[in-house]
Amino acid sequence: MVSLSFALIALLAGCSGAPDAGDVQPLLEKQVRSSLENAQSAMRALGGESGVEFMRAMGAPEPTDISIENVEILESRELEHDDYELQLRYDIVAGENRKVETTTVRVNEGDDGWRLLPN
Repeated sequence: MVSLSFALIALLAGCSGAPDAGDVQPLLEKQVRSSLENAQSAMRALGGESGVEFMRAMGAPEPTDISIENVEILESRELEHDDYELQLRYDIVAGENRKVETTTVRVNEGDDGWRLLPN
């Protein structure tokens, strides 16, 4: 009976279920930073380094200065293929600036952890 209990616990531990806020936070942070890096690359292609300097002059932070905080999963829905659709609320923080965002994302878990799926 004891070995059956341990086997059941081990089996349940292997079932991850839906992601939690801690799983999603680094995914969002990576996505937001990547978007800013892409914008900087586009400005660099159009105007060289002066294009990036213009972005900074307009108040755009460095990608590494952006963080995601206070992630809340407002709604979670399991889809087919073990994908999940999550409605999220989170703060984008850059220095003293903070902006609250609400969005819906799709995620699934691969061998290397959770990942955002394209919309």
